[in-house]
Amino acid sequence: MRIIGRLAYPLFCLAIAANVVRQPISRPIGLKYLSGILLFAILSQWPYSRYFDNGHLNILFVIALGLVIAQAMHHRTPGLILCGVLALMTTVALRPILSYGLTGVLLPTALVIALQARKLEIKIVSWSLSALLAAIANVGSSILLLPDLPTMDHAVIIAAALAPVLGLTLLQVQVPPLRSVKGWLYPVYPIHLLLLSSLSISF
Repeated sequence: MRIIGRLAYPLFCLAIAANVVRQPISRPIGLKYLSGILLFAILSQWPYSRYFDNGHLNILFVIALGLVIAQAMHHRTPGLILCGVLALMTTVALRPILSYGLTGVLLPTALVIALQARKLEIKIVSWSLSALLAAIANVGSSILLLPDLPTMDHAVIIAAALAPVLGLTLLQVQVPPLRSVKGWLYPVYPIHLLLLSSLSISF
């Protein structure tokens, strides 16, 4: 179950990056998307804190910051660049309490670069960077102690690193475009946290 959870975050970041890349350059359309994420980030914080009790912000805050920086990288308008810089500064300030830290926030931007890459060398570098960021986001600085980590942590690192690579590979295949995530799906996150916290109290 833990490994499945570690696969989910990089793939969610990839979905965000794919939606950003689909937007016409200099015509960002993600304000409503960002507002929805922020709204449910706030609504999710109480059940998240109740279940995990780790003093961290839930991943929707990380996703929101990552989306702003990814938009800035893609569109590069003065206003969005300023927003991207502010989001990066906010990330650095909140890093100790962000679920996936600085690397988790930067992952959508790395995936935007990977999706836009055309030359083989840039693809290799950007895909490798995405895999590295996904792995570090999941285990932090303990990745430096890789030989001494338990087997389960090795599995988590491998799963996290492979997730963006597998996702990027699938996106190279010509398939019908997927529908973007709609607003009705946002409540799933706080609802599942409430269910988990209720189950943990029951047992």
